[in-house]
Amino acid sequence: MCAYHVYENAPLGSLIRFCDGTPRPAEEQVAEVQAWEKRNGTGLLAMKDPSPELRSWVPPTSITLRLSAADGNAADDGDLSLTFSVDSNLRFEILARPSAGTFRVLRGSGSAVELLGIAGDRAEAQHYLRACPAGAGLRIEEETADNHAADVVEGRSASVRVAIPRPTTRPDRLRVSG
Repeated sequence: MCAYHVYENAPLGSLIRFCDGTPRPAEEQVAEVQAWEKRNGTGLLAMKDPSPELRSWVPPTSITLRLSAADGNAADDGDLSLTFSVDSNLRFEILARPSAGTFRVLRGSGSAVELLGIAGDRAEAQHYLRACPAGAGLRIEEETADNHAADVVEGRSASVRVAIPRPTTRPDRLRVSG
């Protein structure tokens, strides 16, 4: 599927695979492996720019993925992310959506909403918020069973279910621009 399908159908926090269809180079070809990893991997959908709800012009839309390590867990550097235009020539696959009962920790509002992490319960999400600087514009959003039911009815259910890594950015590494 294309990046536009991810933009239109995947909620923030979904686990996304992206690839260019080429085989991984030999490990001794360090530069080639690094280039390949920028075009092949998995990550959490952290941002849609602009927000689909606020699109009123022909946008240069994009998606931003917070990258995961090869084992599917959040990368050691929670700030590692890649942004792809919706007309990217890479292939994308929605591996999983956030489970019902999880909580997204979000920053921003309107057309600038960014996923900072996914918490297993409200207490974990509130702990995450307390660890972040005051006034950072953070909020918690629950993933409900209704959201999952709508995904199934509207044909957006993921074909593969896997554990979603959380949180993606440690509160002590959160950078707040002001």
